[in-house]
Amino acid sequence: MNALEVKNLKVIFPTEMGVVRAVEGIDIEIEQGKCAAIVGESGCGKSVTSLAVMKLLSTPPAVVRVDKLVLGGTDIRDLTDKQMQKVRGKDVAMVFQDALTALNPVMQVGKQIDEIFLAHDMSERAVGENGRKLNRKKEAKRRTLEALKLVGISDAETRYKAYPHQLSGGMRQRVLIAMAFACNPNLIIADEPTTALDVTIQAQVLDVLKELQKKRNTSLMLITHDLSIVMHMADEIYVMYCGKIVERAKTRDLFKDPLHPYTMGLLGSIARIDDERGRFVQIPSSLPSPINKPSGCYFHPRCQYATEKCKEQMPPLETPENGRCVRCWNYKEIKDGKRG
Repeated sequence: MNALEVKNLKVIFPTEMGVVRAVEGIDIEIEQGKCAAIVGESGCGKSVTSLAVMKLLSTPPAVVRVDKLVLGGTDIRDLTDKQMQKVRGKDVAMVFQDALTALNPVMQVGKQIDEIFLAHDMSERAVGENGRKLNRKKEAKRRTLEALKLVGISDAETRYKAYPHQLSGGMRQRVLIAMAFACNPNLIIADEPTTALDVTIQAQVLDVLKELQKKRNTSLMLITHDLSIVMHMADEIYVMYCGKIVERAKTRDLFKDPLHPYTMGLLGSIARIDDERGRFVQIPSSLPSPINKPSGCYFHPRCQYATEKCKEQMPPLETPENGRCVRCWNYKEIKDGKRG
């Protein structure tokens, strides 16, 4: 069973300068208990994709079209905002990249987690072992303290009463993870969850996220630009460029044998201890404007393998082998050239 199925998702933003085509007809499938990562440069449409899945984009200004949006076996395309409030937190939750802005600055972090339990059905905890009805607020606090301890926050009673600015960046991110896992949802979306943290704290936060995901058999959509992170987190990777999926593969296959030139560039930018050359591979130029995208393959102005066909026609997303997908006219020749 898939925790998430997205078919032909499109998101555009009409502006005075033109139409921003943020996401152009992408498909995503995430198996229950698995982690799928969406990777690419800033501005390629990763975060917009996650917000569209959560139905958090304001319409207008956004225009969202999708043929299929199934969460845990339920199609949520036509759910109202009020209905989605019952889905968010309970069936799907999100870990945002900046905890300081995601959390309410004038509310104790413990109270913020309490609200999740109070907002969703607590009927399974409504009666205690002695048969008496539990106080909902006391029960919510008890479960909040459990959640804080679960993500490795020591002295949970003290942290419960703290305000966001009184916690370190890593501690705030752990609070967001506790909030996401609070109601044991089928799917968690983590949007650049370690961007604002230093390297050692990043590793700790990712370890907590991975451990809880495996323990709870929760599915995870990881949004990031850092392929070194997904190497140890993801089962499958979607490589996104200019609103389109350009490659999809199992993590091991993608790192061992990338097929798309853009994926090769991303992998070449990772520092490796076994690389005797001691240098990075830089993708030339920068991401094109989403209002004025190139003709043909969007990557051709930055691609060393581009041909005239690449400049004129958008390649389809092919499935050459082992369920892998690649959007490139020349991937076979490039692959043979690498082997030769």
